[in-house]
Amino acid sequence: MHALLLAVVIAQATPTAVPALGVSTTAVNLNPAQQQIVAVTGATPPLQLTLDRKLVVVSAASDGTSLTIAATQATGTDVLHVTDATGATADIAVRVAFNAGTIVPQTTLTITGDPAQPDWLAQEVTDWVTRLTQAMPGAQITIGAVSLPPAPLGPGGTAQFTVPIQIAGNGQYFDQSGSTTVTVQNTPLQPFLPGLLFYDDDPEHVSQDGVLFRGTVSLAAPARLYYYHDDLADPRRLVVALRSSSQDPTSVQLIEATAGPNIDVMQVGQSVSKRFLLTKNQHEGIVLDLSSDEPYLMTDLPMTARQLVAGTADLRVLSGGPIDVTVLTVSPGVDPRALLDGPVLPGDGHHRTGAFSIAGFGSESLSYSAGGPDATTVIGDTDPTPPNVTPSADGRDYGDYGVLHTIDLTLANPSAVAATAYMFLQPLAGPARGTFLIDGNVVDIGCVRVPSRYQITAFALQPGQTSHAVLQTMTDGGSFYPVRLGVTATAPVPSAPPVNAPDGCFPKPQASPDQ
Repeated sequence: MHALLLAVVIAQATPTAVPALGVSTTAVNLNPAQQQIVAVTGATPPLQLTLDRKLVVVSAASDGTSLTIAATQATGTDVLHVTDATGATADIAVRVAFNAGTIVPQTTLTITGDPAQPDWLAQEVTDWVTRLTQAMPGAQITIGAVSLPPAPLGPGGTAQFTVPIQIAGNGQYFDQSGSTTVTVQNTPLQPFLPGLLFYDDDPEHVSQDGVLFRGTVSLAAPARLYYYHDDLADPRRLVVALRSSSQDPTSVQLIEATAGPNIDVMQVGQSVSKRFLLTKNQHEGIVLDLSSDEPYLMTDLPMTARQLVAGTADLRVLSGGPIDVTVLTVSPGVDPRALLDGPVLPGDGHHRTGAFSIAGFGSESLSYSAGGPDATTVIGDTDPTPPNVTPSADGRDYGDYGVLHTIDLTLANPSAVAATAYMFLQPLAGPARGTFLIDGNVVDIGCVRVPSRYQITAFALQPGQTSHAVLQTMTDGGSFYPVRLGVTATAPVPSAPPVNAPDGCFPKPQASPDQ
């Protein structure tokens, strides 16, 4: 009896536990003009809300079960102190900032290629995602590695890539992490050869912002752009912009290769030739939809003092158009769109600029018979040279820069014994490099200067055999043309000498005997 009474007394003396004041989160991150509702538990209304810096606007539900935190346009950090009627408290850290950038969750990239090679395709996917990913000033984008596809992608094929992306806010913005899924579609298109060349090498040394070249590509006339510029002093960017001249939807195929920046101008010239020969041979390109409202920045290459950039691009309007092609030089931080309609900058007096007709130019045949005379041709001379589409214009393309030379070789051995035919390059005007595509295989010739014959390749000819080969080449920027190409039975010099050798491109001065 006494035990039961004691238990009742103890139960009456023990107070009921009251839940502590709690909030669903102790840290709130908001973009400007964004708001968030925070749940509150265990609170006795009304709630008292105070801020250290009054960065945001806060309010509480009348029943004390939630808070609304709304950001204005101001950014920074603050602390919200929540107190209920009993004196219980909770703090919420508040940060208002912009996201470091925007990651596009999915996109489609339309390409061409017969077929598109894995390394080229992976690079195009990387470039496409880099272009789509937008970052705030001062934020840093990191594009993850794109795995090479296991096989080339043929016309009509599709492939999908998931590309990881990080955008670091560097303390100023909210870091962003995600990925972009890229669906690649290889659309079947017939190869094309432009009949028009836009040659842009004037002024070669750029010293101010502005338009370097402007041309128009129509539905009926595909064009090739070749540009070659270095920076004189202050840091700049070389930008190529495409813009539709029509209100109608415009579709464009682009086959492009770039090189640089690099202070070694001959290395840049050879790199862009090699990349373009390979890309063009595979018909590897992208298909773009352009509008008159928003220019497409095809190329945006940085360069500092004495660095050079170069590029070659074949452009074909598939529908709509025409399109304007503009090459600009732009200082860091300057929006190239603001300069698109400006006047063309003055040249340097060398007249290496203009629009030229290249329809059928650069195509020829060479026939060689073992035991007979050498078969030779000269390319890059002043005569013939691609004609300017405006006969009265001063621009000229001596050296055939931007021209794709295609030589159809016929090699015969009428004798009863095996023979070897050697293909050679012979410089005629000074230091030159050579890049050749022979039946799809690349051969590079290092820098040569003296007018000796240097071997490009050799053909083994069996008795009574007649064979064919196709050689393609382009003038390497920075090289001095013309050069002679030919086929001979006499073995040429097997390789280019070191650049500092007496017969090299840039021999060192020799000490006199009495020194």
